Formats: sequence, structure tokens, C-alpha cells
Amino acid sequence: MHDDIYMLWMSSLMPFISSRKLNMLLEIFGTAKAVFKAKDIGRAVNLTSKAMSIVSKRRNLQYIELLLSEMEAKEMAYFSRNNPRYPALLKTITDAPLGIFCMGTLPADNTHKVAIIGSRKCSEYGLIAARILAEPLAKAGIVIVSGMARGVDSMAHWGALKHGGKTIAVLGCGADICYPSENRTLRHEIMQKGCIISEYPPGTKPQPAFFPARNRIISGLSEGVIVAEASKRSGTLITVDQAIEQGREVLAVPGNISSKLSEGTNQLIRDGAHPVSNAEDVLYALGISPKEIKQNTTETKSHLAPDEKQVYDSLDFVPKSFDILAESTNLESGRLHFICTSLEIKGLIKKLPGSRFVKNP
Repeated sequence: MHDDIYMLWMSSLMPFISSRKLNMLLEIFGTAKAVFKAKDIGRAVNLTSKAMSIVSKRRNLQYIELLLSEMEAKEMAYFSRNNPRYPALLKTITDAPLGIFCMGTLPADNTHKVAIIGSRKCSEYGLIAARILAEPLAKAGIVIVSGMARGVDSMAHWGALKHGGKTIAVLGCGADICYPSENRTLRHEIMQKGCIISEYPPGTKPQPAFFPARNRIISGLSEGVIVAEASKRSGTLITVDQAIEQGREVLAVPGNISSKLSEGTNQLIRDGAHPVSNAEDVLYALGISPKEIKQNTTETKSHLAPDEKQVYDSLDFVPKSFDILAESTNLESGRLHFICTSLEIKGLIKKLPGSRFVKNP
């Protein structure tokens, strides 16, 4: 039987045995088949009694056949490190997964991949930053990698998908589990135009400890990691540390200096991360030759009436209240309401709760 089957068996032992210990076992015994047949693996890497109980229950070919049947029913593939489909860049990191479970279509290995990450609890600015970078990068053929979490991650995936681009979601649970649950529509779209991957076997429920581990895969798949928005204590910065250890480029979107949600990204820039505000900045920082990248607006600004252009130019990607907008444009309230509605219909601006407005990328 091909060693990939035994690699699948070893991968199925997660999360009861960590990736680090599985890699140690593979190094000690030489092949996954040898690990499968060995009787002293518990002593070799100091496994718990619970882990050894799981190994004993699953150390049979019938279990592997049942696992393969479950994966087939869910249209889930498995690529071990021995498989040519396993991402070459991921293989180079410390503690690379023995294999990855995949739902959807894994993009070709020769395509450029860039991660866009950020806080779950983010501002509208963070969401816009993720989208304004993901859309043109995906349109230029770059695969967007993220974690399908709430906030910035989800917006990065949606931005990539908008123009038919490809995206990869890396989960801290089984690839067949929708987490968070409200992302069912997003999950479906990702599987149609990209893939969902995990190092955990099907049915694995999310646990807090799994997410820092999955972050090394997000950065490991990517040539560079863009932080759209992060506070000083954001878990996003764990991914940044892993990216630096892996030799990946770190990029950050400059944020409002008065916003605590941007303290992390501004600190990254002070520490040497590449500041980026558009797709061209990203391509330049990563040394990727740009294809045609166009900023997406539904109406050309040259078509705007003078009052519309004045209002549009008074806005940026930081929300501005109606009162401040009225003060900066000197427009009468009724006229300003009419113009804002017109620009919103044209897709050029977006109205937020509390009568606040931002440019729509």
C-alpha cells in the first residue's frame, strides 16, 4: 500500500497528537508506514495515555478505509507532503503539516499567493482596506489566502471572489466544518472558486489552540502577509511572527493614529514592515510583475457633476459624519442629502450607521 495512505492515517491522529510530534515520529521511524507498524511510538515522543488510546483504536486498515469513504462522500481530498500537489512553499516551513485536507480546487503551485489578515473586531476602515487590496490583486491573478474568520479575513475572501478571483481559506477545524457558522454562503463560494484547507481530519471541531497553529499555514502558503488592521494585542500578530520566522515579507496598511485598532499595524510599519495602500504597492514589495490592475469604480469620476465631485473628494476611507461633511463642503443640508444618495446609488460612496459616509473602493 502506498505510503500516502499511512500519511493520511498519521494526519488523522491530529489533534490528539500535535503536528510537531507527528513530524518527530516521521523523522525517528523514517516512513509513515513504519510509524503505523511501530509498537513504541508513545515512548519515542512522550505521548499521553489518551493519545496512545486513540492510536490503538485507529491502528487498522479498516479505520483508514472508513476515513477514505467519509472523505469521498464529502468530496474532500488529501495531499501528503509526498504528493506533487502539496504546495511547495508550505513544505519549506518548520513543522510543515504532514498533509492537508482540501475541499474545492487547490490553485496551481505556480500561482502567486498573498495572505490578507486582520482583526475579527475591526473597523469599517479595516474592512475597506482588505477589500481594496484583495479585489485588484485577485483580478491580477494573485491567489488571496486568509482564515475565513469574521471581519478582515471574510472581507479579503469576498474581495477576491468579486471578480472571479481565487482564494484559499485555512481553517482551525476540519475542512468540512463551517466556522464561523454565519459564513456558510462565503464557504460555498470559496469552494466553487478556490478551496478550503486544514491539517485537521474531517469532523474536527474548532478549539482555541488550533488557530495559532493554523496561522503558520496561512503565512506558509504565501509569499507575503498583509495586515489590513490590527490592534496592539491582536492575535493577528501571531501570524506576523510566524511569517517573519518563515522568511516571508510582512506588509501593513497604515491606519489612523488615533485608532487603537490600528496600533498594531502602525507599530509593524515602524518595525520595518512594508507600508501598502494599493495593489501596486504589494506587487512592488513582493517583486511580482504587475498585470493590468484597475481600481474598481462603477462610475468614472469624470462623469460627476461639480457638487458630486466636491463631496466625493471630501471623503476618504475613514468614516465621516454628515455634519462634518456639510461643514467641509459648505453645502445646504437638503442638497447634500441628495448628492450623497446619488453617489451611493452610483456605488461610489457607502452610508454607514449613524449617518456616516466613506468612499466605496
